[in-house]
Amino acid sequence: MGNIQGNVFFLFIFPFFFLISCTSQPAGKVILTGQLKNGSGEKLILSELDTKTINKIDSVTLDVKGSFQTKLAPSQPGFYLLQAASGKVMVLFIQPDDIIRLQGDFTNFPDFVAIKSNREAESLNDFFRFTHRNERHVDSLENILVEHEGDPDYPELTQQIDTVFKTIWDGQKRYEINYINTHLSSLTSLIVINYAFGMNSVLGMEEDLPLYLKLDSSLIKLYPENKHVKFHHQRVMEHKKV
Repeated sequence: MGNIQGNVFFLFIFPFFFLISCTSQPAGKVILTGQLKNGSGEKLILSELDTKTINKIDSVTLDVKGSFQTKLAPSQPGFYLLQAASGKVMVLFIQPDDIIRLQGDFTNFPDFVAIKSNREAESLNDFFRFTHRNERHVDSLENILVEHEGDPDYPELTQQIDTVFKTIWDGQKRYEINYINTHLSSLTSLIVINYAFGMNSVLGMEEDLPLYLKLDSSLIKLYPENKHVKFHHQRVMEHKKV
């Protein structure tokens, strides 16, 4: 599937106090609606994350109340990106017939945006909240190193920060392995197994091949025609031949 480009920040849970104007739609259609305060006039671009490319689908401009609504008609479950002008991206798992509600504050999109959707989409949201908390922690550690470069105790500081970073990395890997093992029937595990933490993927086919095989075995039975599943299957099979 390749690595997701762009930064996706934490999604904090807020109560949903709005209703979409219509909660029914033709079979297979998806309604994506939201209300993001402080977003009047802002634009969001909706794209599909394909196996090798990102394809723009639509763009919406938030009204004076920060509200928007758009519809799409996916032929199969897949992954979509909602991108602000800042470049920050919110990842959505969307299935035919979904009604997806977003609510929060646009000021730091998508930091304070909550999602109400299918259970798998919400579990993916949990993954991003955990992951980007770790990423922000790593960023703060890197800033400390930059600020103290040249100090007499810089080598010692570097060792201390390396120890903290390893703790974060190990915790991230445990989380990802646990997520996949508990979501073997979910397409969202494909995002998790391919996600790049900083410049590197936490899980790799060389070291973690049994996990890749386990996920492939589960998903190819459940979704044999899904393009993301087929792409993952092809990658795993090619790796086994090496």
